[in-house]
Amino acid sequence: MTEQAPWWALDRSLRSRLVAAAMAAVVLAITGVVGVAYAAVRHELRRPLEQQLRRQTLDLRQQARFGGPFEVRLRTRIGEVGGFVQVVDATGAVRTPRDQAPLPVSDADRAVAQRPGTEVLRDAEVDGTRVRMLTSHLIRDHAVQVALPRTTVEAQLGRLTAAFAAVAAFGVALAAALSILVARRALAPVSGLTEAAERIAETRDLTLRIDQSRHDELGRLAASFNTMLAALESSVGAQRRLVADASHELRTPLASLRTNVELLHRVEELPEDVRHEVVTAIVGQLEELTSLVSDVVELARGEEPAESWEDLPLDELIRNAVDRARRHWPTATFTVETAPVNVRGVERRIDRAVTNLLDNAAKFAGTGAVVDVRLDSGGTLTVTDNGPGIPEDALPHVFGRFYRAEEARALPGSGLGLAIVKQFAEAHRGRVTVSNAAGGGTVAELWLPPNMLRPG
Repeated sequence: MTEQAPWWALDRSLRSRLVAAAMAAVVLAITGVVGVAYAAVRHELRRPLEQQLRRQTLDLRQQARFGGPFEVRLRTRIGEVGGFVQVVDATGAVRTPRDQAPLPVSDADRAVAQRPGTEVLRDAEVDGTRVRMLTSHLIRDHAVQVALPRTTVEAQLGRLTAAFAAVAAFGVALAAALSILVARRALAPVSGLTEAAERIAETRDLTLRIDQSRHDELGRLAASFNTMLAALESSVGAQRRLVADASHELRTPLASLRTNVELLHRVEELPEDVRHEVVTAIVGQLEELTSLVSDVVELARGEEPAESWEDLPLDELIRNAVDRARRHWPTATFTVETAPVNVRGVERRIDRAVTNLLDNAAKFAGTGAVVDVRLDSGGTLTVTDNGPGIPEDALPHVFGRFYRAEEARALPGSGLGLAIVKQFAEAHRGRVTVSNAAGGGTVAELWLPPNMLRPG
């Protein structure tokens, strides 16, 4: 099941999503910094107030130590700031100055009255005034409550909040502008890739390339895109050449076949020997066309999917191919010697490559050909014949599609056999070579890399 993108990312451009992500990160960062700064400043502003509360509490505790809780002089003026004070016992009963509203008493405050050495510090409201209140154990089952207005502190915090909000708003606006600028510059190569892809889709021109002068991930993406275009251009060019070459090669046998078929319209007028000759020619030409089409299809097939590959006994495949070659070339002598080697590949492609090497050796060596087939434990297949060899000027072209030397034009074949072998070798990351033997004849070697081999 495909994971669905969040709602805010749907139908949005990559640039807008990058800007939104950057903005979200900036907002989170600014919120965190402002929050920590606000908490630190708030603590520093409240600390003098709390210190004054503790000093007043200590003075009242000293009075109670000598005269008891009812001898404490309760004043509505604490230090230099107007404040509030009262004594509370464990039952919640309070004693306050005559001109002062009572302070709020909670269960925590009553508990402090019963526990020496404890205190409770909290915010409260007295007669419409917001205060910071400290409840501290006084003596026996009594506690003293002292409160100071926090109006000045809150006013300072209000101004600080406004300043932080202005700074945060400016930071968010600046981050938005920078995010848009950076996203535009960072995604410029992506826009180039998009435009190039659109031009290629519209014009079918695979020669277009992207600027890859950058040395970052987008530069690597542009380089990879150019490599893909080059490979695609090469592949399409090869396919076009294959089609052009195949159509050229098909014209001659098709013209000859058409001529012979037209002769069949006058079959009653033809002598028996001519009639037999025409039918035989038609059958031969059909076989030649079938072989040519099969070779073209093999070349056009390309690489096989990974699931088609399997571990195969290469030595057994070679011996089976030699057995078929003996039946197909009864005048040739084949000798075979193989080491046990397993290879990973597609059986049909391996068999076709080996068969082509054997057929080439038997065909070009002529009547009485002797073909020596060897497979060593390193995965190298060597096919040697005793024929006349290949002209030196033809050796560089033997793997070309539809290439046939002057001496081979009279022999059957399409000129695709070695091209198919080369394609097989490249698909398996191996190589194939053809050379003339020192004592005469031709030597063809097909080598597969160790990572394609398996223990035999």
